Parts: sequence; C-alpha cells; structure tokens
Amino acid sequence: MKQTLQVSIWSFRDIRLVLPARALSYAGDSVALVALMLRVSETGGPGAVTALLLAFAVPTVAMIPFAGRIVDGYDSRAVLVCASLLQVVAGLGLAFSHGLAETLALVCLLQVGQAVAGPAWAALIPRIVGEQLVGRATGTSQALVGVATLAGSAAGGVLVSWSGERGALLVDTATFGVVALVALAVRTRRRPVADAVREQGALTAGLRSLLGDPLLRILVVCLWVFVVVGEAVNVVEVFLVTDELGLDAAGYGWVMAAQGGGAILGAWGTGRLTSATGRSRAMLAGMAAIGAACVLMGVAGGAFALFVGAVVVGAGGGLLNAASSTLIVTRTAEEVRGRAIAALGGTVRACSLVALPLGGLLAAVLGTRTTFVVCGIACGVAAALAAVLVVRTNDSVPEVVSH
Repeated sequence: MKQTLQVSIWSFRDIRLVLPARALSYAGDSVALVALMLRVSETGGPGAVTALLLAFAVPTVAMIPFAGRIVDGYDSRAVLVCASLLQVVAGLGLAFSHGLAETLALVCLLQVGQAVAGPAWAALIPRIVGEQLVGRATGTSQALVGVATLAGSAAGGVLVSWSGERGALLVDTATFGVVALVALAVRTRRRPVADAVREQGALTAGLRSLLGDPLLRILVVCLWVFVVVGEAVNVVEVFLVTDELGLDAAGYGWVMAAQGGGAILGAWGTGRLTSATGRSRAMLAGMAAIGAACVLMGVAGGAFALFVGAVVVGAGGGLLNAASSTLIVTRTAEEVRGRAIAALGGTVRACSLVALPLGGLLAAVLGTRTTFVVCGIACGVAAALAAVLVVRTNDSVPEVVSH
C-alpha cells in the first residue's frame, strides 16, 4: 500500500494526456458560459437565464437511462470520440446562432454529449492509475479544472468585451476538438463487461449501487437536498454582480475566475485525503462553506466582499466535487461505475431543475440580495443536518470495493 501511494500519477502516460485535456475543455466551457449568460441576460432577463440554466440541466436528467449503459456497454474510445465530436457540432452552432430558442436547443445538444463524456472519463481514470491512486488523480484533476476555470472565466469576459460572443464560443468549440484527439491517443481502454448492454433498468442499477452503500446513502441524499437550496442562487448571480454592484462583463468574468481560484485550493486539499471518513467530512465542509459565502455575497457592499465570497464558494465547491467524485468511484463496483456516475449526475441535475425555478421565484419575491442570504442560510442548515446523520452512521463497509 505504502509503495503504491508513493507512485506519482504523472508517471502514467495517459494521465499526462487526459487531465490537461479535460482541464482545457473546462476552460473553454467557462468562456462559453460567460458568453451565453451575458447573451441571454441582456435580452431576456431572469426568465431567459433560468431557461438557459435549465437547458444545461435537462439533458443530463433525460440521459440517465442511456448514458450509463453507453459508458458501461461500449468501448471507451468510441464513446469519448463520438461525444466530443457531437459537442464540436453544438459549439459551432452556438457560435453562429443568435436567438434564444436556437441557443437553448444547441445547449441541450452540447449537454447530451457531456452526459456521456463525463461518466466515461470518470470511469476510465481508475483503469489508468489503479484504485489506490483514484483520490489523488481526482483531486489533481479538480485542481487543474480550477486553474482552467480561473483562466477561462477571466478570458471569457475579456473576449466578449473585445470580439463579441462568437469568438468566445469558437474557443470553446476548439477545446472539444482537442479532447476528441486526446481520446483517440489514449491507450487505456475500458471495454464492455459481459451482459452490461443487455441489463435492464440502467437508472435502477446505478441508484442501487449508490444507495446500497451506507455512507453513500447518507451523503448522496444530503447532496440532493443541498443542490436544491444551493443552486437557486445561480439564477441571480449575474444580476448581483452587474446590477447590484455595478460591475461590467469583464468584472463578471473575474468573479467567476475567483471561484475557480478557490476551487484549486479545495480540490488540491481533497486529493490528499485517503479515507472515506475524511472525504465525507470534506463534503460537509464544502456545503457549509458555500452556505456562509452566499450570505456574505448577499450582504456585500462592494467588490472586495463579493470576491472573497466567490473564492470561498469555489473552495467549497472544490472540496465537495472532488470528495464526492472519489467516494463514488472507490465505493462502487467497476462494472457498474458508468451507471453509478451517470445516475448521480442525472439526479443532481434533476435537483437543479427544482432549484432553478425556485431561484427565479425567490428573485421575483425577495430580490437578488435576499435570495442569496436565504439560500446561504438554508445551505448551512442542510450541511448541519447532514453532519448529524453522518456521525450517527456506523460506516463499516471497506472503502475500495473493486479491484
């Protein structure tokens, strides 16, 4: 065990390809998100922003019965290349479209590719580095994504200011092309397990794997609740930055970049954790940090407090994402990992479908700042309740259940 943990993940050729390529893709996504949020907020207000965020969420939910079976039932190289090329097509369409309806349809197409590509990459990484290095690889990946988000978000605001939305969206499209080339170059393959394609009930299979584990059963359900109350602020974030505090497009990009900077710290620290107990505590700490930061951002009187809150939100998100991803991979059997990851991603997105209309309703009733404060307090309460449940859970299941 000690000898295994001393091995650097960068000694694996495929990791040197996969992690930077995925980070580059996230940088492009950050550029695109800034461009699209600014596009719809300028012409449609909170309703259009809500519709855009729903377009990012709905395909992942709709793909639950299919994405996991695709990932577990077909060769990983073919899955990843096809998903990336689909995203290239969607990205080109977004770059040359203008209307809200076309934008929403193309974002849905983009997310269909992501619904398959995300679980495929996550299930492939343990094959590259081995089970004992999954935590370190996941933490490193999340830290690189934080760096990429930092660069991409800042670049997104600047690109929109300098050259408009089209240039920013073409940058995002190019990153999907790079990822497709990397998928072709990766030597490690994850091929179908016997009977995986013929198995019925992909959603049930994935959820059975998650909810059959005593620790995951607590944390996954708590995560669903947290997403409902936490993601509601996404609807009004752009209005807090631009309307309440008077920052421009570049300023909005820098706020998102601050979140990316915090995510680097959170994910890096999570990658050093080696036990399920430590990772579960990191998840809870991330939830609590996001709640506190939302309250701070809601009452912020100037840019400094806003940026501090954004950094803390990023750090909490880094903790939460890296710890939950590692727990799912290490505590589910290899042959059902694609379905488990897809089920988690889809159900979390389903919670987003509840959160986003809730955010729009709260914004209309309470206003932008009060929505941040109320949702932040609710996040803190959810984290506290989750902590009580985890402490009361007698976790006796081995951390790594597949070899």
